[in-house]
Amino acid sequence: MSLTWESPEYLLLIPLWVGLTILGLRVRLSLGYVGEKKKSRFWRAYLPTWGTGLMGLVSSFALSEPQLSLVRSAHTQLDIWVLWDVSRSMRLKDVLPDRQHFALGAMERALQDLPVGRVGLIIFASEAYAVLPLTGDREAFRFALRQVSRMDLGEGTNLSAAIETALALAEPHTHVLLVSDGAHNVPQSSSLLYLAEEAQKRQIPIHSVFIGKGEEQTFPAALKLLSEKTNGRYQEGAFDLGYLAKKRAFRHTYDLAEFLWLAVIGMGLMVLMGMALGGWFNVLTG
Repeated sequence: MSLTWESPEYLLLIPLWVGLTILGLRVRLSLGYVGEKKKSRFWRAYLPTWGTGLMGLVSSFALSEPQLSLVRSAHTQLDIWVLWDVSRSMRLKDVLPDRQHFALGAMERALQDLPVGRVGLIIFASEAYAVLPLTGDREAFRFALRQVSRMDLGEGTNLSAAIETALALAEPHTHVLLVSDGAHNVPQSSSLLYLAEEAQKRQIPIHSVFIGKGEEQTFPAALKLLSEKTNGRYQEGAFDLGYLAKKRAFRHTYDLAEFLWLAVIGMGLMVLMGMALGGWFNVLTG
């Protein structure tokens, strides 16, 4: 929190108002009429003097145009495209009950506390298909994910097709989460290195989660390459997505001059009310 003054020279008027207030209290200017010298009415005698001095003081602050800056932190709302491998190699049982259902359960648990904005779904095997556009409806995403996990799109795992589809749909700064056993085995597909460079140019990090433990049809090197080249994060068998919950500092600036002028007007009305209750106007016109 910080307080700044756009026109601090007006603060030099503060000693003047303090001096005038003290002078008014001492010599009891014409506006400082004292009627009956009773303690119960003592405040009425000095209300205009105190009130006028305080109004001048607050006016000096208002003329200085103070601004209050508050820094608050909040989670960024990221948009994430999830690239989900539904090839037949994801049915292997080196992790139980099999790779597909192991990944599905871990992803559903991770979604519970994932502070992101919208989530979209792209599935792939030998080809890639956009199943669900970016949406903030988590239940819709879970339902779509459960349904596609039952699909059989045949043999082959084409990571290039999945990334190409994501790059065609993703805006800059959107994140991609690639879930696969890494078995990139479709010939004549686009170069993964080239696609990683394109994603990096557009500032689209590709995070990857490798599923599988055995040696059969597992190629984690492809996923590592994609994540390293795009400033993403690579994980093996884990959906620790807390790194997506990045906090960002937001600075809010409030102009206090308007509130101070309202306070001056309010104090002026209170001074006039006090003068009326104390019989000041009767004295001044009598």
